[in-house]
Amino acid sequence: MAGAAKVTEPTTISNVALTVTRGVTAGWIAGIPQVLAAQAGGHVLGIRERADIGPRFIRRAAEHAGRPLSPSMHWLLAGVFHFEYAAMWGAVYALPVERLGTRRVPPLLGSALLGGVIYAAAFSPLGAATRTGAERATEERPARESVVHWLAALSFSLTNDFAYHWLRERW
Repeated sequence: MAGAAKVTEPTTISNVALTVTRGVTAGWIAGIPQVLAAQAGGHVLGIRERADIGPRFIRRAAEHAGRPLSPSMHWLLAGVFHFEYAAMWGAVYALPVERLGTRRVPPLLGSALLGGVIYAAAFSPLGAATRTGAERATEERPARESVVHWLAALSFSLTNDFAYHWLRERW
């Protein structure tokens, strides 16, 4: 019972609230360069339209749910989803890093791990974008598309990591 009381101490609750808030904020910040990096990569590789991952994912999710949407709604809801997703990954990153100790998790290691998890969750054979058909199966996917996917995951995770540490130093 003493352990349960300790978990609910105001200091613990406050620390978790600040950690999650910093993580969400870092995720929102990281969501902007993520889109820019994916779009730039798609442009350089000659597949700029394949960098529009969010609207394609929302369109497929809506189709699977039997709720087809107009193209403008694909984009609007993709923007909302993008920042929800970014906030979630920011918080998912912040909680274990804070628990382990920010000095014990080198930024590049934390970024690489988070980027790999994001890639797996979205673009691997088990990933949501692949499973919904928003992205081609990995064995059918041209290497250029995988490069754009990795750019999205790694640019997000790297920016998120540094933004989180920057925010943590300030509050």
